[in-house]
Amino acid sequence: VLGSIMGVRLLIDTFPSIGRGPSLNVDLHRGALTEGILTFTIVIIYLGLARKIPSSFFMKTWISSVSKATLHILGSDLTGGCMNPASAMGWAYVRGNHISKEHILVYWLAPIEGTLLAIWTFKLLVQSQKDEK
Repeated sequence: VLGSIMGVRLLIDTFPSIGRGPSLNVDLHRGALTEGILTFTIVIIYLGLARKIPSSFFMKTWISSVSKATLHILGSDLTGGCMNPASAMGWAYVRGNHISKEHILVYWLAPIEGTLLAIWTFKLLVQSQKDEK
């Protein structure tokens, strides 16, 4: 979080006309649902790539990069498509709205819940595949 805050401050000092980071453009519930679904999706993709899949390191990197960029673009109009509480915290702290209810629910709780749900779902799917074998 401290690295994100310092990075955002340096970015704004270097490029004053740069954007203002992720912003919530929908109501609170849709924003939390959007961030949760985006985070769930990216964590499932990362966990799937982390398993021993017979492909190269470069292919896994390319797949994860393209999927992260795609999900960011899909969520950028609604919530900024951040999917990372530490990154969202840097922008919110510099703007001064890091203690707001919207920030806590959308950019902290929803991604954490999406991550936990993705891990539990992935373990459930992987465990059922091992049981079948």
